[in-house]
Order: sequence, then C-alpha cells, then structure tokens
Amino acid sequence: MASTSRNASRRRNGSHSQQSTNATQAESQHIEIDQQVRAILNYILCHSANKVPIKHNDLIHLADGKTEVSKRFPLVTQLLEERYGIKVVQLEGNPKRYICIAESPPTSTFELTAAQRPQFTLLYIILTYAFLRGCRIEESKLFAMLDMLGVNVHEEHEYFGSEISKLIEETFVKQEYLKRERSQLSPYDDPKITYGWGQRAKCEFTYQQIIQFASKIFNQDVSFFQKQLMMAEAMDNPEMLQSSDQVADEPNVSFTDCNSFMDSQ
Repeated sequence: MASTSRNASRRRNGSHSQQSTNATQAESQHIEIDQQVRAILNYILCHSANKVPIKHNDLIHLADGKTEVSKRFPLVTQLLEERYGIKVVQLEGNPKRYICIAESPPTSTFELTAAQRPQFTLLYIILTYAFLRGCRIEESKLFAMLDMLGVNVHEEHEYFGSEISKLIEETFVKQEYLKRERSQLSPYDDPKITYGWGQRAKCEFTYQQIIQFASKIFNQDVSFFQKQLMMAEAMDNPEMLQSSDQVADEPNVSFTDCNSFMDSQ
C-alpha cells in the first residue's frame, strides 16, 4: 500500500542514486586499491558492527589528510557495496558522519539470532507506536505504553532483559534508530523528551512493513492505518503538510495485543 507520493519520491531518489553511483564509479576508476584504501575499508568494516555512526574525521589519519580521504572514499564505498553488500549513507547535519546499511536488512525476527530478537522486537514495537502517534511520542507516554505490556523500563524483563531504559535512551539513539529530542518552554517547566524515527530506521524499515506488523498484532486491515501513513509521509515531505489538514488519530486498538506477539517469539 505504498502511496503515489512515496513511490514518486523513491523514483526521484533512485534516479539521483543512480547518477551518484555512476559518478562515484567514474571517479573511483582513477584510484587504485592501495594501503590507504584498505585501511579505510577495514576501519569501516570493524566499526560498522555496533551500528554507531562513523565520524569522517576519524578517517583522516588513515589516509594522510582530508584530501586523500576524499579521493579514496568513493572507491571504498563502491567496494563495500560490491563485495560486502553494505551501503554507506551520510547522515544529515555536521560534523560529517556515516552509517552502514545492509542491502538486505532482516525483515523478520526469524532471520535473527536468539540474542538479537528481543532488541529487534522492542525496537519494532517502539517504531510502530511512534508511527501510530504521528511519528513523535513523549518519553512518558512511551514508557507508559511499555508498562501496559508488562515492561517496566527500569526493571529486568524476562524477554527483553535488563537495562531497557539504557537500550532505548542511549543504544537505539546512538545507532540512529531513534531520534531523541529535549525541549523546555521555560526555565520553570519540566523538560519534555520526545522520540521519533531516526535516519537508520528510515533506511532499514518502511512504513508499509510497520503497517503490516500493526495489522497483524491488532487484527486490523492495512487500510485501517491510512491516516497514520498519510501523516508519516507528510512529516517526511514538509510541503505535504501545507496542503493537508489530516491529523493522525490514535487508532482504537490496545497495545496489550503485543503480549501475544512477544510470547510467540
């Protein structure tokens, strides 16, 4: 149920990506695989496993300066994609940072190890809840929802393990799965913390996957989540917000249905 606007956006991105790839390949043809290329490649491979963004500045000492890194980086990204199936994505903002995305990320918990499944399941639940609430949720409401599932983020859980709050507040945020923002209207107000989809989440997951997941655990047709899809796409395309008054209403479903899903894992 991908919408026309999302498909159009992907076609534009695909065209731009193809142009970038052609330019990258043309540029990399002039660079040989030397010791500096191998050093950058090995550094990225070693540091990509923990999914924490790689800083561009950390690559400079591997290739004798910024200029040499810039010359070799296109070849490095090409080798990563062709040999290892890893796509390098530059994050928004400064300083310059990159994340590594698998060309075929897992789409089911059955593709993961037993140790990975709890984190993946928790992340999926959080991303789904954020999607259903207009792509941004207050921390207190997120923790309250998890508490409804019998998951106290400050206590050990038999499925999700210990340090759940650290996993959400630090690990998922550092890995760019979640975007954590802190705001305070005045010095007299308590700070408000909100969560949204991070850039890695947008690269590895689609709204369609989240809708399919939600439709299963809530036993609803995918069309039931059309408003949430429109709001999420509008958030990704600010120009759509100006022409739409659509508000993502919270669906009339209970997240306690997630209990049966977790029990089946």
